[in-house]
Amino acid sequence: MASLNTRQWSTPAVIAAGVFVSVSGVLMFFGMRQPVTLAHEWIGLAFVVFIGFHTATHWRVFAGYFSRRIGLGIMAVVLMATTSLIGVSASQAGSNAKLRMFQAFERAPLVELAPLLDETAESLVAKLQSGGFAVEGPTQSVAEIASNNGTRPPELMPLLFE
Repeated sequence: MASLNTRQWSTPAVIAAGVFVSVSGVLMFFGMRQPVTLAHEWIGLAFVVFIGFHTATHWRVFAGYFSRRIGLGIMAVVLMATTSLIGVSASQAGSNAKLRMFQAFERAPLVELAPLLDETAESLVAKLQSGGFAVEGPTQSVAEIASNNGTRPPELMPLLFE
């Protein structure tokens, strides 16, 4: 079996994936999620794999950082920042009014959504069916219809607002 020779490709792969994840992360931060999210997620996973190969290839150098104060300090700061940001994100998730509104919208039966959209429940059923989704009736929620059709609620929303 041929050797992987990770020394030749692991560093360029880490750099390329890191640059892409950085640029796409900045775009997502400033609201341009739609065009880059999927690529950001997949290349981010590849980035993790590349980092694993890079770390394994350069293990002695990597391990040396654990014996230096500056290396340990940087790792500690990054770890603390990461855990605190994850904690802040988790605590804000429950207080996000927009998120709660959309979740309520997704859980509501079509018959209850119809007056909000100035439609009849039957017209909402017809719109979803014309979009290729199986709908049993107006008592189903958007979330239930999406689940039964193997998709996510945001995929159905544009049809309801036509």
